[in-house]
Amino acid sequence: MNMKRIFPPTTEKHPDRFLQCQEAMASAITDVAMAAVKAGWKPEEVASAMVELADHMMLGVIANRNLDQDLSIIRRR
Repeated sequence: MNMKRIFPPTTEKHPDRFLQCQEAMASAITDVAMAAVKAGWKPEEVASAMVELADHMMLGVIANRNLDQDLSIIRRR
């Protein structure tokens, strides 16, 4: 499966930046979901797995941000 191109944001301060990100990713994510369904997974399982994966990704982003903040405090000492 070839991943579709995800276009970069148009600007850093666009009022609909979050929506633009969703639109940029939608086609690629739909392709992944459809491939999973085609492989035999139920649509509900695929959607639930995607939600869990997104949640884990966000937890990782938060953990890394907190770690970066903690490390910068330690480095100042």
